[in-house]
Amino acid sequence: MEEETVQPPLIQPTEEELNLVQAVKGNIQTYLRGTARFVSAATEEASFLESGGKVQSVNVAVGDSVKAGDVLVELDSGDLELQLRLQKMNVEKGWLQYRQSKMSDVSETELRLREIDLERETLLLESMESRLENSRLYAPIDGVVIFAETLQTGDTVSAHQTIMTIADPARIQLTYTAGSPKDLMMVETGMPVQLRYKGKAYDGTVLQTPANAPLTTDEIQTERNAVLLIVEMEKQPEDVQIGHSAEMIIELQNRADVILLPRSAVRSYMGRSYVQIADGSQRREVDVEVGLTTATEAEIVSGLDEGQMVVVNH
Repeated sequence: MEEETVQPPLIQPTEEELNLVQAVKGNIQTYLRGTARFVSAATEEASFLESGGKVQSVNVAVGDSVKAGDVLVELDSGDLELQLRLQKMNVEKGWLQYRQSKMSDVSETELRLREIDLERETLLLESMESRLENSRLYAPIDGVVIFAETLQTGDTVSAHQTIMTIADPARIQLTYTAGSPKDLMMVETGMPVQLRYKGKAYDGTVLQTPANAPLTTDEIQTERNAVLLIVEMEKQPEDVQIGHSAEMIIELQNRADVILLPRSAVRSYMGRSYVQIADGSQRREVDVEVGLTTATEAEIVSGLDEGQMVVVNH
């Protein structure tokens, strides 16, 4: 028995005049567009490593330039500096006594006792110097302060707490944060990037995508990397500064000689994509497979032929 083919039912048009468009062949391109921000490619966080304490002074603020070794923050060390000066005198005194004993006709025991006194005073001096050193937070690199914890005299800070972040302004790159990881699925390392900064066009290249981001156990950083692109600008202008921004365009896909429709002509329901084809004074639904889409167009991979008239949604 021959199976009967059931045709989709003909749908009567409404009283409104049908708004029709013809399926045509053309080219379609998809892009990633957004605003990328200039950041330093080299940043260092500064924190007290041994122990925290109470803040005595904050010597720099966000935007300040610093040199490696500059004191950023000092903790209250009491009278440690005075003790340190006195201890240096004790070491000098011990050295003089040891040298005098060595030049004199004293027993080996007496000379050894002088040597022990000198070693003891030297160890105390080194301990004080270390304590004073640990009460000061030094700039790890030359650069600009891009983050500073809000601190006042008397505030308490903890060991390993990030107090400041220093960025090297000589090494700048661009970062773009997408709204969702799926927005970056088609972006690959090495893709060319079109950039516009202060009205001028520049070329760039994708350096890092979520796919090749460094592995980390930091959950917060992992979440950031999932929506982060890093871009390098070629021939950077000299006036670029950290915090500035540039408009970014990356071409993702480009297909030529494909059937195209306005996006408003493609309807979706429960995972199904379909269009309404005009058939004389009537219209009928036809399932279609949609390929690339832009804000205004949709590629029709199958289900529709060139030249067919399609009803557009109002």
